[in-house]
Amino acid sequence: MCTFVTLIAETDDVERLNAILAGFNAVGYRREAERVERPQSQRTLLAPAEQEYWLVRSPCDCGCFLGHALPRGEKAGDDSAAEVARYRRKGWSEARIARALADRNLSRERPDPRKPNEDASYWIGLLTAIAEGLALKRVGLMHADYSKSPRTEFKGAGRRDAGSITMAASALENMDDGVIHDFKPGA
Repeated sequence: MCTFVTLIAETDDVERLNAILAGFNAVGYRREAERVERPQSQRTLLAPAEQEYWLVRSPCDCGCFLGHALPRGEKAGDDSAAEVARYRRKGWSEARIARALADRNLSRERPDPRKPNEDASYWIGLLTAIAEGLALKRVGLMHADYSKSPRTEFKGAGRRDAGSITMAASALENMDDGVIHDFKPGA
């Protein structure tokens, strides 16, 4: 599974967008805009003049700050019963099964060791520079986890007004996967 960040903006000027991104490359990696060509049927969340760009960095955006506060990869529901049955089929004793389940639960309670490779101020600065540099009234941002290739999978769970870019720290940290968050420049 890999994470990609997508920018939604009313601009076709990818050269100017990449010039703005180049100013933020001193953070330790290089980010570049790549236009996403999607079939019209998959552009339902975009306005007619909007374009979709991956803000590509090599090899992906795993460990990104966006949505970092939300738990990732959690399985829906409790899989303990299936796990116990699997251990019993292997011939494990009840005491050993209990220890394994206790260890698993303890590891789930530990804080996430992944540290984001940037912070809210990086994204606020980047979004501000893009909005001002391209004279945009709105900048959309989305991160999505893809199990296959982002070119073959379509992610788009909706669109949300995320408020002002300058006040975006909490919104950026709590971004839902596959949802376009629209930010407005200014206070």
